[in-house]
Amino acid sequence: MRNCSFPWQKFVPATLLCALVAPAQAGQSVGLLDVYQMAVLHDATLAQQRATYQANKQVVTTARAALLPQIQADGSYFVNDSDLPADAGDVDTRSLSLTLNQSLYDHASWARYTQSKFSLEQAEYVIKASEQDLIVRAADAYFKVLLAQEDVKLGLAQEESDKSQWERAKASAEVGLASRTEVLQAKSSYDLSKSNRISYENALDVAYEELMKLTGKSLESLKVLALQVDLPKELLEITDWENKAQKDNLSVKQFEAQAESAAEEIEVQKSGHWFSAGLQAKVTETDYSNFDSGYSGTYSDRTNTSIGVSVTLPLYSGGATTSQVTQARYLYQSAFQGLRDSREQARLNARIQVRSVERGASLISALREAVKSNQAFLEAAEEGYKVGLQSLLEVLTARSNFYNARRNLVEALHAQVLNRLNLEATVGDLKADDLAVYDALLTNPN
Repeated sequence: MRNCSFPWQKFVPATLLCALVAPAQAGQSVGLLDVYQMAVLHDATLAQQRATYQANKQVVTTARAALLPQIQADGSYFVNDSDLPADAGDVDTRSLSLTLNQSLYDHASWARYTQSKFSLEQAEYVIKASEQDLIVRAADAYFKVLLAQEDVKLGLAQEESDKSQWERAKASAEVGLASRTEVLQAKSSYDLSKSNRISYENALDVAYEELMKLTGKSLESLKVLALQVDLPKELLEITDWENKAQKDNLSVKQFEAQAESAAEEIEVQKSGHWFSAGLQAKVTETDYSNFDSGYSGTYSDRTNTSIGVSVTLPLYSGGATTSQVTQARYLYQSAFQGLRDSREQARLNARIQVRSVERGASLISALREAVKSNQAFLEAAEEGYKVGLQSLLEVLTARSNFYNARRNLVEALHAQVLNRLNLEATVGDLKADDLAVYDALLTNPN
C-alpha cells in the first residue's frame, strides 16, 4: 500500500486512505465504497461537524487556562504639570510592573475544567455519529439510483405492453372485431403508462442529482446487486442487540456525557458558597525624572517586590447562589430524563432493526420464488403465443408482472443491506469496513 498522509487521517479507516485519492475514472462503474470515499472528501455536513469538533476541542484548553499561572505586564509613563511652588510637583513618572497570579483553590474553575471534558466527550460522539450517518446516507443514495433504474425498466415494459395492446385494438377495430370503446380504453392505458415512464425517468434523474450532491461528482454507471446474491447471514439474538444498543448507541453516549456535564454544572454553581484562594507575586519598578534637585530625596527611583495569598469567602449574594444551584439541579434532572429516553429509543430501534433484518431475509426468499414463477410463466406464455395458445396481451402482461416482481426483489435486497447497516449504527458499531462487505458483493451491470 502506498504511503498516504492527510490532515483528516484519523477520520478515515487506514485501509481506505490511498483509495480516496483515486476516484473511479469516467465511464467506469463505481461501487458503494467508491461513493462513500467520494462523500468523505466532499460532504458538507460531515465537514461542518469536523470543524465544529475542532472548535469544541478548544473548550478544555480554555477551561484549563484558569487553573494555570496568569502573568501580566503593565507599564505607564506620566508627565505632571503642577502649580506647587518651586516646581515641586513637576516630575515625569515611569512605572513598569510584572504580576503573577496563581489560583490555589477555586471550586468553580475546577468544576468547569471537569465539565469541559464531558463537553468534549459529547462532541466526540457527535462526530462519530456523523461518520456513521454518512455511511448510511451514501448507501441510501446509491440504492435509490439502482431502484430508480429498475422503475424505469418496469415503466418501459409496461409502456411497451400497453402500446402493443392499443395497436392490436386499433387493428381489430379496423376489421370490426373491436369497438371504439375498447380502442379508447387501450389508448388511455398506454397514455397512462407513458406518463408513468416519464415520471420514473425523472425520479432517476433526481436520484442521480442527489448522489452527485453527496459525492461532488457526476456518476454515469453504478455496480448492482445480483438477484441471486447471498447476503451475509448471522444469528440475531434480539436481547443481545437491545443490551448493546442501550449501552453503546452513540445518541445514548451523547446524553450520558450531557448528563455528566449537567451534574458538574451543579458543582459550578455551588462554588458561590465556597472560598477561593490565590497567590500573587508582583515586581514594580518606578523611575522619576525632570524634578527639581531639591526634591531628590522625595523622588528617588525604587523597586518594590510583593508576594502574598488572598482568600475570598462569599457571605451573602441575595439568594442568587441558592437559586442557581436549584436551577442546575433541575437541568440535571432534565438531562437524566433525556438519557433515559435515549436508552429506551435505542432499545426500540434495535428491536425494530433486528426484526426488519429477519423479516427482510424471509421477504427476499419469497420474492425470489416470485421472480422464478413469473419468469417461468413468461417463458410459457411466449411459447404458447408462438403456437397460438396464448394471446399477445397475456404475453405482455406476464412480462410486466415479471419486471414488477424483479423490481420488488431488487428493492428488498437494497432494504436488507440498509437495515443491516442501520442495525450496526443503532449499536454504535457501524464502520466503513461494514460497507466493504456489501461492496464486495456488487457486480458490473449487464
